[in-house]
Amino acid sequence: MPNNVQRLREQKGLTQERFAELCGISRASIARYEAGEEINRKNAVKIADACEVTVDFVLGIDSETPTGPDDLAWVIRERLRRDPTYRLLFDAADKATPEHIRAAVAVLQALEPNEGNEDNEPL
Repeated sequence: MPNNVQRLREQKGLTQERFAELCGISRASIARYEAGEEINRKNAVKIADACEVTVDFVLGIDSETPTGPDDLAWVIRERLRRDPTYRLLFDAADKATPEHIRAAVAVLQALEPNEGNEDNEPL
């Protein structure tokens, strides 16, 4: 499966050397990936982080360039991938029963500030 490393590098107008520096990996690795070698997970994450795209896009699983941080789905996906707290919530929800999910939603809704009560103190 072709990856999008060269596409990302060319979109940024960078040489392999500068792109490698941006991503924190070797130029030789960039050259190998552009030649079609499979990308290891660690370097795929580094490239995705440096280019503000998803790992799936780097790996060629997603062919469309993601819209980036302004796209709500992208933001949620990246929070789940990068932030252990969000990952914990997602994993817990995945294992929860419908009753547990309803209870958790009720708790989260109770934490939201009430209109006209920005301090979130009881009325």
